[in-house]
Amino acid sequence: MLLRAVLVAVLASVIGPVSGAAAEPPDVTITWPTNGRVTNNQTPAFSGTTSQPYNEFTDELVPVTLKISAGGELVQTLTSGSFTGRTWSLVPTQQLAPGTYTAQAEQREEFGEMVGVSAPVTFTVDTAPPLLSVTYPTDGSSTNGESQLITGTAGTSDGDLPAVTINLFAGPVAGGQPLEALTVQASNGAWSGTFGGLAPGAYTAQGQQRDEAGNAGASQPVTFTVTRPPPLSPAPPVASFRWFPAAPRVGETVSLVSTSTDIASPITRFSWALGSNAPFMAGERVLRTSFSTPGGHPVRLLVADASGLSSVVTETIQVSAARLTLMQPFPIVRIAGNQTASGVKISLLTVQAPLAARVTVTCKGRRCKTGSESRVARSSRRKRGGTTVLLTFRRFERSLPAGVSLEIRVSKPGEIGKYTRFAIRRNRLPARVDACLKPTSPKPIACP
Repeated sequence: MLLRAVLVAVLASVIGPVSGAAAEPPDVTITWPTNGRVTNNQTPAFSGTTSQPYNEFTDELVPVTLKISAGGELVQTLTSGSFTGRTWSLVPTQQLAPGTYTAQAEQREEFGEMVGVSAPVTFTVDTAPPLLSVTYPTDGSSTNGESQLITGTAGTSDGDLPAVTINLFAGPVAGGQPLEALTVQASNGAWSGTFGGLAPGAYTAQGQQRDEAGNAGASQPVTFTVTRPPPLSPAPPVASFRWFPAAPRVGETVSLVSTSTDIASPITRFSWALGSNAPFMAGERVLRTSFSTPGGHPVRLLVADASGLSSVVTETIQVSAARLTLMQPFPIVRIAGNQTASGVKISLLTVQAPLAARVTVTCKGRRCKTGSESRVARSSRRKRGGTTVLLTFRRFERSLPAGVSLEIRVSKPGEIGKYTRFAIRRNRLPARVDACLKPTSPKPIACP
């Protein structure tokens, strides 16, 4: 404070009276990293800007201090005396361990009384590469075709990118310039790609995958050999399969039966894939499964014979929605009463419904004053063991005028229920209509 007062007095004597405006703290920002940034650099270069890089009286640099913390604890404190214009930069003196950090910059104004503080930014140091592998072919295997299918699993951790590059090298070592590179997209943690036009010889395949931090993961290298087919070599097996039932429904057990043939060698391997991008899983000639959704479901079968020849077939199985069944026992609606001059006097309205069914009675029409009532059929403590419950709706056991109608709906999830409409007419007997209800719609339908 004393030094500042002296400086102000000197300035006043030289240039006249000095304004009493208070000094402002520097405007400090962090431009790298941006908030939420992920990096694999353990000594990243931090940078930012300041509105006061120099002391205007001494022309000296005013340092910027950067504080790096993790979990609320200070990890490193860095000080910068280096500027490019109004831009400052800092590099940690020690490596940052993998984890999430918060960085905040601060700088005192030229007299050292006020401190400018930047907004905090959070960033993550991630040095773990994606974990991926090659699942087919096995290391040391051979094929006598001109193409080779490569399948594998991909890393699925947060930040792992779905693109997988399959590098194919000539020879038994994964090194140098790849002979061919194929980029595929992983789906549900699985990927596959096929290299064609391969000449006889040894090849090595290796998968690569990156993450958002810039880490690159590599699978184990797999070496396989392409052999030249012998003269008049036998044809590969013909893959085919059928399924029973031919028109399955959701949730129904489906038997997939291989009808593959091979004229020269016995078939020794059956592998099934339940999806166009799903990996092949070793199995038997018959696979039993089910489908949880309606629509077309692609299924692939790979068969191989004793000589190593193989083939693949793909079929699409059309699956229909689950079949609806009638509610059992089917509900019984009883309505009794007498005709009056103005309408009908109902003396009995009961519904005999199966356990857990919901019964809703609704009165419709301008002159209806009873509204609606909904109840669930539950067994009482005194009457256990039965499969149905008799529900009485006394609210509607009363006089109802002409023009009013009663609608009774009995519903239960997954089952076809009952619908009854009782319309009261003037000078005529009431009209009753009985129909059925889908479990997903309140509109009546014809009973099956």
